[in-house]
Amino acid sequence: MYPYNRNTHYFQRQSLTAREAKDPAIAELAEDDRLLALLKVAAEETAQLANRYRRLLTEAPVLSPSADMLKSMYLDEKKHLKNLREALFLITGETPETPDESQTPSTLEVIDPKTYLEETLMQELDAADFYRNFFLAVPDGALRDLFFEILTDKQSHANALTYLFSKYF
Repeated sequence: MYPYNRNTHYFQRQSLTAREAKDPAIAELAEDDRLLALLKVAAEETAQLANRYRRLLTEAPVLSPSADMLKSMYLDEKKHLKNLREALFLITGETPETPDESQTPSTLEVIDPKTYLEETLMQELDAADFYRNFFLAVPDGALRDLFFEILTDKQSHANALTYLFSKYF
């Protein structure tokens, strides 16, 4: 299984190199308030998606045969949240606050598995477009790699959710 709770050696090496070298591309990104705001929105939406997967795991018994798939997507979202926080730290040098996934507005409502799965699929498709734009806009190699990884995970999640929707509904 992928070590979700650890930094990869590649990312640690790239982070140290970028911080020590004071890369001008990173310095320019730190001055872009719109980019920083979008990264914070991305972190919040990632926390909400993690909550959606957790709720699908715990509150949708019809999907329980595919719990491993949902758990994998949940862990991916937690990894994305961690990576986005690291990207914000790399750009700004400040540790961002962690969005709390249990405080999202949708936590209190009872879910209809079919509707919830469909909404989650649409959110993943929107997120794939969002991260593709990030990937194309960021000049730094380490950040591009991070956004590319998130982008490919989002596409994989959309495929998996489509499969689950066709299998159960």
